[in-house]
Amino acid sequence: MVTTPSDPAFESPNDRARFRRMPGFSAVDLMDASFRDHHFAPHTHDVLMLGIMREGAMRFMREGVMETIGPGGITVINPGDVHTGGRCAGERLVYTGIYAPEPVLARADLGDGLSFARGVVIDPECWRLFLRATAPAADPLAAQEDILEGLARLGRHGDRRPPRQDRACSPSAARAVDYVHAHYAETFTVEDLAGLAGITPRHIIRSFRKATGMPPHAYLRQLRISEARRLLERGLPIAETALATGFADQPHFSKVFKQVTGTTPGRYRLDMAA
Repeated sequence: MVTTPSDPAFESPNDRARFRRMPGFSAVDLMDASFRDHHFAPHTHDVLMLGIMREGAMRFMREGVMETIGPGGITVINPGDVHTGGRCAGERLVYTGIYAPEPVLARADLGDGLSFARGVVIDPECWRLFLRATAPAADPLAAQEDILEGLARLGRHGDRRPPRQDRACSPSAARAVDYVHAHYAETFTVEDLAGLAGITPRHIIRSFRKATGMPPHAYLRQLRISEARRLLERGLPIAETALATGFADQPHFSKVFKQVTGTTPGRYRLDMAA
């Protein structure tokens, strides 16, 4: 069972998440979560994300498909998969999230376009390996062995196909997406994006969603929070991070940050700043 001490940095005593680096693999981020009320806003990850379920049950949507999972299962989120979810049964939802970047996957021979068609994997031995690898007191060498063996075993449930092959990005949508990347800290409207793309506002919303899996406002939120995480990891103060990523004030920034990550900027900075 995951236990986390009381911390005023959290907005709700019912929902707690702590980020840390994995023993033996500093490139792998971990999140120990214990949620009752929290429900994630739609978001994506740049890396493969695994959820090692320990208590309670989660209902989540990945790329439009609803899944339910309980203790002993593993959630699998491919890079770029739009997903959201929260507790659906049990007193609490307790799990450990593993964020595995491509270089770590390559060490386990999981490169070359491996992806997972299903969002849930049931493999008791794989689950035990990941649970051991992510234990806070794990021996670093043993953790390296367990995570690589666990990833290799997980690969048996995947398939070799290019991820995100269902996404189509028209030239007009590409112009809008590029603009959002270049101006994420600024204020703009759907009409601005439509004018840049040369299509109607309604059309740009549909085209943008088709290209990214999200409407413009959600994609902008994702970009801002991703950049905020990088700045907080470098130790930038919360207020400066909020301004640098386009948030008008710190309370709004904190609210959105927790919707996407499960924790507050202050807690994340404390956990992850170098």
